[in-house]
This record gives sequence, C-alpha cells and structure tokens, in this order.
Amino acid sequence: MELLFEGKISAKAILENQKRDVFQVIMEHGKRNKDFGYIYSLAQQKNIPVSYQSRDEIQAMAHSSTHGGLLIKAGAQYHKALPDHKIPGFLCHIDGIEDPYNLGSICRSLYAAGCNGLILMERDWSKAEPVILKASAGAFEHLPLYWIQKEMDLTKYLKQQKIPLVMAHRKDAVSLYDYTFPADFCLALGGALRGISAQLAKHSTQNIFLEYGRECRYALDTASAVSAFGFEIVRQRRK
Repeated sequence: MELLFEGKISAKAILENQKRDVFQVIMEHGKRNKDFGYIYSLAQQKNIPVSYQSRDEIQAMAHSSTHGGLLIKAGAQYHKALPDHKIPGFLCHIDGIEDPYNLGSICRSLYAAGCNGLILMERDWSKAEPVILKASAGAFEHLPLYWIQKEMDLTKYLKQQKIPLVMAHRKDAVSLYDYTFPADFCLALGGALRGISAQLAKHSTQNIFLEYGRECRYALDTASAVSAFGFEIVRQRRK
C-alpha cells in the first residue's frame, strides 16, 4: 500500500526512523530552506528518490493546503511484536481507541512524557496513518510501538520480565497523587467508552485513579487521561 504524507514534520519523522518503506520524496520546485535541505540530505543518505513539482502540482496531489510544499510517498508502518528482552522504564498499554486523531494525541503526550513503549492491540490503521502522524506531531513515528494479538500476550510478557502492571481503574484503587511509580512498570488505560477489560484487570499489581478538582461522574477522554498520568510520572521522576 502506498500512502501520501504531507509536511515537514511528517517527512522528518518518517526519514529519521525506519518504521516503513519510503518510495519517494516530492519537493516544491524552487523552494529552499533549512528543513528542505535537511530532508533532502536524509533522503540522499537512504537512497530515496527526490523529485520536484510545481506548487500547483503538489496541491493537486495533497489532501490539504498545509503541506508546505513537501510530500512523501511511503508504505504503512511495520508492526513490531513485543521483544524477548525487558523494555525498561515506562510502558503504556491502551485499548479501545477508535479515532485516529485520539491515537495521534495519545502518542504525542506519551512521547513527550518519556514513555519507552506504547503497546496496542493488533489493528489495521494503515489508511489513517497520515492523519495519525500529523496529529501526533511526528510522535507516532518516534515513539516505540509494540503490537499484540491478545491481552494474554501482554500479561505473559510482563510476568516473564517481572514488570508490574499498574492500571487506571477505580476498583480498590489509590489516588494517582499518592502512588509512587517504580522504575519499570506498564500503565494500562482503557478507552473512555469501553474501559479496562475484566480479564486484564485480574493481573493488575495496583489500581490507581485520577482525582478531579470537583465532583464529576464522567470519565475523561483517553487522550486527556493519558496526559494527566504521563506528566505525573514526569513530575515524580524529576525528583
């Protein structure tokens, strides 16, 4: 499958990482700046063809007007399984995400918060990847992603590598602000509509919940919850 990605942020993220096949870089004819020079250099290093088109020709190919004179033709991301070795630090598993913009926002927050790996259920997001990458400001490419077929793959991996599972789940939970995260752990969050599965909840080492500033009975959207948890982890690790 050939996908079209737009703009310098997506182009840099794709070329700086090796998560997909890259077929062609398309640049606006006559346009020169530092970003274009850097992207051209990366393409040359990786033996990726670079072609030049007029602005009108690029606009005719693009899906929006925010391409900045730069397009990349590339394949879908390779899906990487969990490794045989331990991934240290902060891991995150999220299930129940349906919207590509939300997944992009989640990747953006987790990458900024220092997450070492996002673990997702296997799913074909390929047609939405240009949207995800743009919404994530490149983080969808920079953040290590691991894909599992079923929840048992995750619980088996965590048990083998002696990594505790910390779950955003209100049953028998302590406040996020009273909990100290260990050096290595996996944080699990469910989508706002589905939540955590009962099967996965059985494997939780500790449930934690997010305190609100007033009485509210609704759940935050997943992207907002991820940000709240992620940056509390950043705050704790500053110490």
